[in-house]
Amino acid sequence: MLEKLLNLLFPSRCVGCRKKDELLCENCRRKSRRNFREKTSLPFVDKFLGWGVYEDKILKEALRRFKYHGTYGFVHPLAQMLHELIKPHLSSFSSETLIVPIPMSKARKRERGYNQAELLAKALAEKTSFPGSSEILLKTRNTPSQVSLAGRERLTNLQNSFDVSDPNRVWGKTILLVDDISTTGTTLCEAARVLKNSGAKKVIGLVVAR
Repeated sequence: MLEKLLNLLFPSRCVGCRKKDELLCENCRRKSRRNFREKTSLPFVDKFLGWGVYEDKILKEALRRFKYHGTYGFVHPLAQMLHELIKPHLSSFSSETLIVPIPMSKARKRERGYNQAELLAKALAEKTSFPGSSEILLKTRNTPSQVSLAGRERLTNLQNSFDVSDPNRVWGKTILLVDDISTTGTTLCEAARVLKNSGAKKVIGLVVAR
């Protein structure tokens, strides 16, 4: 109700072209697309798919508002990006595919009020036939933000900070591991390692920006 009231008083405008009534219009969303190689050298990650680069002004502003300012409406166009990324690969996914977001620690989630990766994963699950779960992969340590750390510190910061609540739920499955941004890939690698050690057959990293 509050969101509807705010939209009535202050109509949404596209972060790219300032078009009314859309936070991120179709044209600007397309402009932010970048083609990448799908193969990856990230350990434990079988495939790495990203929509665009964080340096893109449109994408950066959309993610900033979504991640830090609680503009939840961005979840719909951003999840559409992820959906379009996996469309060419849907035929290769088995029915045993699960959508899993990168988790936050309980303390960080209380501080921010929401987990943006969790919102993206939920919206993506609604666009596909694959179930999503935010209860399988857990953040067991409240680690410093990766953004504030140097390269070497990033590699050690997340070690042993993830856990799988029920290995039976990931055993033999393909996992679509969802996050908003990936910089060095360290977060995806560590999460994928834990999922693979718990029996996941394949882990595909899926991000809006890299």
